Amino acid sequence: MVAHGDRDHSRWSASATARNWACPGALAMAERVTAPERESDAAAWGTACHQLAERCLRDGVEASIFIDEIEHTKEHEIEVDEEMAETAQVFVDYVRAASTGGKPLWLEERFSLDDLDPPFEAGGTCDAVIYHPADKTLEVVDLKGGRGVVVEVKGNPQLRTYALGAMLAHSDMKVRSVKVTIIQPRAPHRDGRIRSETFHVAELAEWTADLVDAMRRAQEAMQKRAEMADSLWSDVYLQAGDHCKFCRAAAICPALEKKAFDAAGVWFDDIDQPRLANTPDSLSPEELAVRLDAADMISEWIGAIRAYAHSLAEGGTEIPNYQLVEKIGRRAWATDDEAKIAADLHKVAGLDDDRIYNRKLKSPAQIEKLGKEVKKKIENMWHAPVKGTNLVRADKTTRPAAKSAPEKFFDVLN
Repeated sequence: MVAHGDRDHSRWSASATARNWACPGALAMAERVTAPERESDAAAWGTACHQLAERCLRDGVEASIFIDEIEHTKEHEIEVDEEMAETAQVFVDYVRAASTGGKPLWLEERFSLDDLDPPFEAGGTCDAVIYHPADKTLEVVDLKGGRGVVVEVKGNPQLRTYALGAMLAHSDMKVRSVKVTIIQPRAPHRDGRIRSETFHVAELAEWTADLVDAMRRAQEAMQKRAEMADSLWSDVYLQAGDHCKFCRAAAICPALEKKAFDAAGVWFDDIDQPRLANTPDSLSPEELAVRLDAADMISEWIGAIRAYAHSLAEGGTEIPNYQLVEKIGRRAWATDDEAKIAADLHKVAGLDDDRIYNRKLKSPAQIEKLGKEVKKKIENMWHAPVKGTNLVRADKTTRPAAKSAPEKFFDVLN
């Protein structure tokens, strides 16, 4: 099993299809970024979760047995916790159930789109591919570990690129239809945390022609980059939107900067100081809704700028009025030898085992893994506590609306 963080990425990767399709200049802009690409905490968590799921499927074990162990990613060491184990297990359970009866299954399968004669290297890696011989369906299953961005399955360019890659990788199989499935356990969705779309191979063939056209537009943007004035090139080839979230060039993109400033109502005064057109308490509920819709995009753009500046600073670039400081973690024992630490605590501090060690009660999810009978017997012993509220778009959640403070007050009076 190859560590997922060590894999090489194609110039046109499946995960970037939506962005490169919507913004033809994205690839050209990314090549202008000189700072090394860093692995974010969220990306590392997702990578660790994928590695955990693959290990479970290959070894025939449950994810819960890895809780408290460490998954190594490109730049991080991620401790497997209950949430990660539960997320991976949903994917593992689905793939196991879908591939029963000896159906062909491929895990973490690398594919290339070279057969399409693309203008540059294109490809990706499918989390799981399953062939259903009864109805001649090839299924691509994709695990999404994130909770902040709910991923739609219908018409998803990344999933269709995976489907195309799987078709090319298994061209010897008789395939009538393709099924793409997203498993996103940590993000509620009106269609469920597991959702699929099935389409005929003819539809995928038509979509493939559009994909190649999108690649050609990206190639054109690269070629025109040196021929056109920056402002004109940006107007023609850059398009800011939701697809900017993971773009390497987000921090230096003029189209995204303009969109963020416009959405926030930012303008610059005569001495080039940023000003806000309105303060939040002067906005109507309708205006607040517009600002909230743009809030994620604005905060992600600011985050991209911070990350880019951090990378430059680590490379030696001086950022005026800013400096690098060390991040100090929580205190840890000077050695990993637990037996030695315990012996020293006995000897030096006179502590017994009860004062050295903590006993930790297993979670409901871990206890349920002991068997179906146990799961049934404890179903009235646990609850999922409410820990406040979140403000979310009504069409992005399946949860009922929570009562506001005034509604709760009048409920008490009644």
